Amino acid sequence: MPYADIERRRALQRERHRSRIVERAALGLCTRCGTRAVAPGRRQCEPCRRKARAAERARYAAGKARGKLYGGRRVATRRRDSRVRGRERHRARRAAGTCTMCGRTPPVEAAAVCESCRSVRRARERERYARRRAGGRCVRCNDSAPAGASRCQQCAAKEAARPKERKNAADRKRYARRRARRNCTRCGAWSGAAATCESCSRQARVRSPEYRGVPLSQPLFTFVEIATGLELDTFETEAEAAAALAFTGLGPGDVEIVSDNTAALTAW
Repeated sequence: MPYADIERRRALQRERHRSRIVERAALGLCTRCGTRAVAPGRRQCEPCRRKARAAERARYAAGKARGKLYGGRRVATRRRDSRVRGRERHRARRAAGTCTMCGRTPPVEAAAVCESCRSVRRARERERYARRRAGGRCVRCNDSAPAGASRCQQCAAKEAARPKERKNAADRKRYARRRARRNCTRCGAWSGAAATCESCSRQARVRSPEYRGVPLSQPLFTFVEIATGLELDTFETEAEAAAALAFTGLGPGDVEIVSDNTAALTAW
């Protein structure tokens, strides 16, 4: 008996349901009730569509109250459908010459969004960036990031693999755009006639080798004979100086290795 097998019974029921839908659609009847004509451009009548919308809203509200994503529907399917609709909406608005975000006003020159939507998006992205950096998360995927890093290992690898020509072209465009608006070329804040604002300039000075006291040149190591005070030889590394000592016939107590490392340091 086919009805004794649950899977077989479900397969037969699905097949009958599909056949019934095809028959009703061919007759121009509602595929749900089969008694009324379909609404224009739809597969169901208007009363059945109202009932379906009400049931969907109730199911969504109940799932959301329990803390489920998308009201308990399949997350992968919902996100896939959302991406498809987003791409179609983006193409339609680009073809119509309107902002791809709001769809009401024309976009700014050489962009896809209007100035108002771009300002809102920038503020939202800055807030998200600051929140993730403060929490030690990756600023792109929100995954955990190494200490002091802004991206996780996977996102950092993707950024490193990004073509340099494309990245340099984007950086040059952003630099020219911000300079034309008298904005800081680093953070985008107002900077007047300067290329960077005071905050970014201070950060650049603090990170510079001159400010941190990093040696400006490679330190040198000189052999000095203790008995006579004469300089015997000069080497670029301490390892070379120690290796040369074995060939001079002098012991470690006979010479002194003097480094000019401190002389090459800059003032704080």
